Amino acid sequence: SAVYTSRYQGQDKWPNITLPHFGDQAEGLLEVAEGIALSFNPIITNTTRDEWEVYATESAHMIGEEKLTNRSCDECRIVGDGIFRKTDGVVVDDPGYSPESRYPYHMVPVWQIYPTAQNWKAVMFNLHSEMHRQHALDDMLQYKVATITGLLHLVQHVEMNPSSILFYPVLSQFHESRLFQEVVGSISIVFTWADIFRSVLPGYIKGLIVVLESVADEVNPQSFTYSIWGEQVTLLGEGDLHDPRFDSYEHQVNASVAQDAQDLGIVDYLVTYRIRIYPSLTFQNQYLTVRPLAMTFTVIAMFVLTSTIFLLYDYLVHVRQNAVVKFAQRSGRIVDSLFPSGVRDRLFSQADHMGTQTLTDKDNAHSESPSHLTSGTSSRRKNPAHHIKQFLKGNFQKSVSENEQSEGYIQNSPPIADLFHNTTIMFADIVTFTGEGYIQNSPPIADLFHNTTIMFADIVTFTEWSANNSPEDVFYLLETLFLEFDKVAERLGVFKLGTIGDCYVAVVGVPDARKDHAVVLAKFAEECRCKTNRILSELIDELGPSVGKLSMRFGLHSGSVTAGVLRGLKSRFELFGDTINTASRMESTGAPNMIQVSEETATILKNEGYESWLRPREDLVHAKGKGLLQTYWLEINKDDSSLDCQRGNFRSPQKSEIHIHDKSNFVHNIKSKSSSDLKNENDNSKRIDNKGNDGPSFDEKIDDDISMDSESEAILSRSSSSSSIFDD
Repeated sequence: SAVYTSRYQGQDKWPNITLPHFGDQAEGLLEVAEGIALSFNPIITNTTRDEWEVYATESAHMIGEEKLTNRSCDECRIVGDGIFRKTDGVVVDDPGYSPESRYPYHMVPVWQIYPTAQNWKAVMFNLHSEMHRQHALDDMLQYKVATITGLLHLVQHVEMNPSSILFYPVLSQFHESRLFQEVVGSISIVFTWADIFRSVLPGYIKGLIVVLESVADEVNPQSFTYSIWGEQVTLLGEGDLHDPRFDSYEHQVNASVAQDAQDLGIVDYLVTYRIRIYPSLTFQNQYLTVRPLAMTFTVIAMFVLTSTIFLLYDYLVHVRQNAVVKFAQRSGRIVDSLFPSGVRDRLFSQADHMGTQTLTDKDNAHSESPSHLTSGTSSRRKNPAHHIKQFLKGNFQKSVSENEQSEGYIQNSPPIADLFHNTTIMFADIVTFTGEGYIQNSPPIADLFHNTTIMFADIVTFTEWSANNSPEDVFYLLETLFLEFDKVAERLGVFKLGTIGDCYVAVVGVPDARKDHAVVLAKFAEECRCKTNRILSELIDELGPSVGKLSMRFGLHSGSVTAGVLRGLKSRFELFGDTINTASRMESTGAPNMIQVSEETATILKNEGYESWLRPREDLVHAKGKGLLQTYWLEINKDDSSLDCQRGNFRSPQKSEIHIHDKSNFVHNIKSKSSSDLKNENDNSKRIDNKGNDGPSFDEKIDDDISMDSESEAILSRSSSSSSIFDD
């Protein structure tokens, strides 16, 4: 009501008004009021009726229901049909006159209503034409206060469910005196009394009887009886049905709206309610019993016994439990960093099915002759999954045992870095070194993934920018940007391969196959592009205007890749194949702030029905080793609600919020380095950055060093070696 008054007072538009975004405000209000429908109803007279009906017809589209502007059936009404009422159940045009009312020439049609989809037929219905609503509306018009109807049975309720409607006046202006205020409309909320009673009592109270009486008519008052069991409300029937044996326990409450009797000094017309509360036999039996006493002693005895056992048990297992938890946390983090979850699960599942095969003692293996090693290798190849499982677990068990014997595991637990270093010990159980090289004791773990999409994303002119900024600012920019990329990747199910300097590499379809791999990675690239622009814009105040000149270049390509565990010192999960090389070409030949996709990726997007996302590049792209290629620019509709970058929920973190490093230690370490160290780091950053002006591009370095077949292997090899187990 106040929103309508504050928005339109003094504009001389009443009653021709329609509040924008009515549904958004009504939805929240209905939830608070526990109502089932809310509407705005202007006050119309015969003088203003014609003009308002013309306005209503022109503004019907603002209600948000097409059936109000286009007739959906022969008997259905639209806004253009005008105000109507029901006479003996038949819908007729309202004559504009209600002789039994104190305001016979007033009409109160429903205009804006929520929820609209369920109540659109009520629009243009004259509420003042129905007797119960008319009584409450006359009181509202006369006394300019909120009023409530008597008990109603709504047509949408198949069974009896007593309901009421609260009318709150919409005033033409705000003023302390009612004499200067004119009622120009009303806000009505429809609610059921069962919903009101449902939230009155806590769940453990059962069997209260509530008699609800409406004093809308002193001669024939309406009353209904409810039974309340916590949040369960049951209508017992019409009339006063409480047990007379509990009359002495009656508690009565007289209720009206906004203390009208005190404010107005009259009660001739205003509808009031009387609520009488009684206990029942169920309620009495719940409290008049000796069961609580017996249960109390039982609970005390059980508590003493249980507490004694628990304290003894807790004392005995406390040390061991802490050791297991700490060890599980350490080993879990290390194992998670080594392999994707899909690869781990597959290996462990194979081990469970294939059984356990004890590894040959490492000392005996080294003492055997090469012929014996060959025989042992043949035996071990029968169960590769078991060896991987031992590789992940066995060395940590040894580490724990050694620490327990020397210093005590709980007080002096080995740090995470030491545990990771010990993973190289178990490498001897999988690979046996000889004079001429080494012999694999188990077959490689690798798979071919046919349907994947790879993305390369690189910051344009990053080398020049990083050379002119402090190491702290360089890492702050990269951490802020790539942290947001990681969040999007986790939400969309994108697998992050790693980072190569300022280049971010991601894939969909590995390690878990997905039919929509190209669509998902296209959305991921678009969100990353949006977040890059927003982050760079918001970091101008912190890092200077030069950061605003940076942008990012994206490249996507789809195809098959080989993925597996490349074993050795610091074993990692890696990808190989020409698909990765082509994806890098798509990025390196792209344009700033643009997403370039190959023809293979574009074909998949077209087949999935996303051809509108693609715009062919005007010129053919010359990719080294590939020749001339037709590529496409990816331009996703900015109104796509599936893209998180359209929701405006990004907040660039402050420097004090960087959680990957402790900032004070980070700055101290930077400043403690010598000038020659900083110079070497800047030189290294130039070599890592593959799009700067000071060195060759990432693709050029690949072509100069390796052949086409091994090109993509080097890319991902560098990606793996440049990141530690704590990347993710």
